[in-house]
Amino acid sequence: MSERKQLSIKSGPAFTPFWHRLPSFFVYPMQLGSMMRIAGYSVFGGISMFIPDMLGGLLRFILWIVFLKYAFLVMERTANGQFDEPGDVNGAEEGDTSQVARQFGLFAIMGVSVFLFFSLFGEIGYDLGSLFLNILIPAGVMIIAVERSLWPALNPAKIFFYIKTIGSPYLALCFFLLSLTTSGEWLQGFLYEKMDSWLALPLLSFVEFYFTLITYHMMGYAIYQYHEQLGVFAAVSFEEAEAKLAPGKAADPVLSKLGALVADGKQDEAIDLLREELRTRWENNELHERYQKLLVAAGKQTAALHHAREFIVKLVNEKRLFQAMDLCEQCLKADPEFQLQDSYQVHELAAAARMAKRLKLALDLMRRFDRRYPNHPHIPLVYFLSAQILSEHYRMDKQAMQILHNIQAKYPDHAITKEASQYLELLTKMAAG
Repeated sequence: MSERKQLSIKSGPAFTPFWHRLPSFFVYPMQLGSMMRIAGYSVFGGISMFIPDMLGGLLRFILWIVFLKYAFLVMERTANGQFDEPGDVNGAEEGDTSQVARQFGLFAIMGVSVFLFFSLFGEIGYDLGSLFLNILIPAGVMIIAVERSLWPALNPAKIFFYIKTIGSPYLALCFFLLSLTTSGEWLQGFLYEKMDSWLALPLLSFVEFYFTLITYHMMGYAIYQYHEQLGVFAAVSFEEAEAKLAPGKAADPVLSKLGALVADGKQDEAIDLLREELRTRWENNELHERYQKLLVAAGKQTAALHHAREFIVKLVNEKRLFQAMDLCEQCLKADPEFQLQDSYQVHELAAAARMAKRLKLALDLMRRFDRRYPNHPHIPLVYFLSAQILSEHYRMDKQAMQILHNIQAKYPDHAITKEASQYLELLTKMAAG
């Protein structure tokens, strides 16, 4: 197969987007376990409003911590392709308090930014800051759910990566989340005004908890819908998830047969089945993933590396760069001399690896590129990227400067040479000063 042959870039198995499942999000909290939690917390929330401010406020704060633990657990399970509710009321799945603390930290830091906007620009700054807050916070909360850390959620590059990767549907998600919040507030106000009874108090809490759980479930669904593009691992395949969400929809007979063969220990037959199936369903990434895993599990390294080369080309063409990087690392671990099938994708993948802070992978991909592909048009780009990584991340300025000198000497007319010269000038000044 030639280096520049382009494989099919059709997407893998289709998965119903979140905007087509809006009714199911409203139904989700009605499951027994979730409803019992919401009802129980609502009773205590109503009681807290009869208690003096300090003690009542503390009780409400504790209630929210406990409930948000559960909401985060729902979001994390949904992002993993598990759309049933977590355990039962007394089950072991109670969530992680540190996730709630991270979210509070995110809200606090972003709230300070809005205050700074207000201090600097007045009402216009406040409105602008609030707008940014409504757009950035959902991405931040989703990152916390995936990364289990606050710092990535404060990284503008990470936040904009999520927004850019999801694309225009992300703005739709923000609109739905904002609509849910304002609808919940309107319903609370309506109940408070129209119900002249103490029963209004637990109902106010009930509405708050109910709508909150919907928003976390929806964010988890959005993560799962785009998990491949976001580089997020999900244990449940799209086909399996669709089969559970739409029981009337027939499951893929090939996957059913494959599962039976694997369960019976017939690995070779399962591999043969997938190999034949991929001849006509090359666009199906789920089949590729299973085929690759089966080859590795069966110890068929040569076949696994051969398939990986083809699969990586497909993944990069589809911009599934995180998945492609994972597969590259797996192949390089099995064979340090592993090379990509399409040499024109080396620089693209290495640049993505640098952005993802996977620096060793970036350098491994570019290792001996000029020797493997003499006269390749990407050699100056690979040189420059290597010099940047060596200087900025490994403090190997001397080696980086040598590479930059080579770019100047060998490729004076290349578009990257001017930028390389400026970079070399900067490194020279730093070395002298």
